[in-house]
Amino acid sequence: MFTHHEGHVTTRQWLNHVAVGVPLIISVTGVSQAQLPPASGTSAGVEAVLAREQQYWRFVQSGDVDNYRALWDDSFRGWPCKAQHPATKATITDWVRDIRDQKVRFTYALTREGAADFGDIVVVYYQTPMVYQYPDGRVVDRDRVFKFTHTWRRSGGTWLIIGGMCGELSPQTSP
Repeated sequence: MFTHHEGHVTTRQWLNHVAVGVPLIISVTGVSQAQLPPASGTSAGVEAVLAREQQYWRFVQSGDVDNYRALWDDSFRGWPCKAQHPATKATITDWVRDIRDQKVRFTYALTREGAADFGDIVVVYYQTPMVYQYPDGRVVDRDRVFKFTHTWRRSGGTWLIIGGMCGELSPQTSP
């Protein structure tokens, strides 16, 4: 590959080979497609999952049952807010359907509490109020805040929820 001239390679020859070889090695090994963390220090996986979480809440708010269902892995099992037992994908959309069918004005305000990236698995933690305003004027859960854990798995390039848990945060009391 290198041209030898009296037992050595000229600097120009070496640089020419490096200029061709390095990009070739990078493209063959896939390094050129590696995702680097955004400037914020959060991994690309976490950023992608947080974008999916934003979709999750927009789908809830708009009562978009079909798109909400598409966020969940077929083997999902988790514990929804206010549920007595864990749920599967078959029933996870029930509350979103109720928001849509009862024409509820639903509001939320996410506060991120953390995330962990394990490659093809990302776990996110956050809290939010979930306020339901019904057409008859009733307001439910105005003073309650809920904590969430969602576990997402990248499957074929798409992040899907494989597990989760929701519970009410106890009101903080002053010491």
